[in-house]
Amino acid sequence: MEGFLHEVIGRELRRRHGVGMMEGKLKPVHVANALMRAEHGTVGRMSDLKMLMTATASKESSETRLAAAQQMLDASRDRWGRLGEERDLRRSTLVTKVLPLLRTILATDAAAFGTSPDQSSFSSPTALTVTGDPSDDHAGEFVHRLWSGTGATGERLHLLDLLRDTSAPGRDLATVDDLTAVLAPLADDVRERKPIEWRFEDLAGNGSSAIAEVLRSAAADLGTYERHARPNPIASLQRIVTLASISVFFHASTRAAEWAQYPRRILLLDASGTRLSPVAAASELLVTRLMEDGRGYMADVLSDLLTETRSGWAEEPSDALAELARNKAAKKGGSMSMKVLAEVIGEISDAGGSMADELPRQLVERVDGASGRSLDGFLRLFGVRCGLLYPQQKNPNKRLVPADRTLEVLAVSTFDAAGRQLEYRDFLDALHDRWSIVVGGRPEDGALLAAAGAEVDSASLAENSERLLSRLEALGLARRLADSVAVVGMMDDQQHV
Repeated sequence: MEGFLHEVIGRELRRRHGVGMMEGKLKPVHVANALMRAEHGTVGRMSDLKMLMTATASKESSETRLAAAQQMLDASRDRWGRLGEERDLRRSTLVTKVLPLLRTILATDAAAFGTSPDQSSFSSPTALTVTGDPSDDHAGEFVHRLWSGTGATGERLHLLDLLRDTSAPGRDLATVDDLTAVLAPLADDVRERKPIEWRFEDLAGNGSSAIAEVLRSAAADLGTYERHARPNPIASLQRIVTLASISVFFHASTRAAEWAQYPRRILLLDASGTRLSPVAAASELLVTRLMEDGRGYMADVLSDLLTETRSGWAEEPSDALAELARNKAAKKGGSMSMKVLAEVIGEISDAGGSMADELPRQLVERVDGASGRSLDGFLRLFGVRCGLLYPQQKNPNKRLVPADRTLEVLAVSTFDAAGRQLEYRDFLDALHDRWSIVVGGRPEDGALLAAAGAEVDSASLAENSERLLSRLEALGLARRLADSVAVVGMMDDQQHV
């Protein structure tokens, strides 16, 4: 039953929203790989890299690994200089230290597997090492369409030009960052990669999307910041990928609100530093509500699919679900258990509940989100991986505690940080308006939280706001002035961040 529900609901979410939202494998490195692939329209030619992966694959025999290293040397010995001249290859520095180190660099984000580059996404800042890895499940292409204005209002954003220039495969190695200089020789060149035609309803130009405009505005502000900050290329690329990942998270988390008229949730940023604080408890509650909306939306999607299959389906739910299974032809263990279905229908009937309301909800409750194979599970896992949610452990209860890099990106994509500095209070207004995030530093925050069922005392909120300001100061994005005034933005002495 779970496989069937995962298949049909996941396919419909992908058709509506353009991104797979029922898998737990997505990482920012997958988004980065696919975003560069969409921008450049290429993937790398990586014969040496394929041999390197074989030569360092833990599951391969020592003979196989050594043969791959020898083949790599024979094909391009000049690339390795004196490392390729050692007589005993088995004990050489190349095999024992250099190749394992290169693999460690490429697999920093734990997305490089086995011996196949095509099924891996490398932790690399150059398009020379971009692969055809489909693990992003269209997330990279979605962000690219969002920022390029394809199917949506607006023009191509500067951030994509910066991404293109920063990761360009043809850059002179004398001008690139150190990491690109190390990794670029592993790729021979690039080859054209024709994009797959992928149609979905979001961003199709059929109607306005409030969150799409918010995300485009955020990308525009980050682009302005990058133009003025003069960062090193890797830091710039990290911020671009972080915003892309945040955009995927907020897009997925607002589907219930934009498509099914669920309330737009606010989130409380927890800067308290302890899970025992009233702020932490409220932040956790609000994140939990967001996850519950995701599960509720899954039930709505299932109900819509049943209605499309057969009007009045609640009168004969078993027949309607069987027809849905035939029409949607589930794959990979996606068969429907009639025994489980009969049990659920019987329980609803015995309790006198509404079949139309209760059956989709109770069936969705049987989808395990712990591994990410549900919309709420996807949000929980990806929210942690892109640095928004905490703790990182398997504890399912998360709160909004942005990591430093994520907080930096949230801040500089909230307003034009390279323009006029904002007073801290005005920054908190902008943070709420753009991201629906409150901190506690505004008089109205307490009332907003109370209305959301997450009441917090004013002293705790004031302290939380002060702690966030201190974090922004530590990041070089805020400064306390005289008369208890603080400003947020790019500081005068801020360069090469």
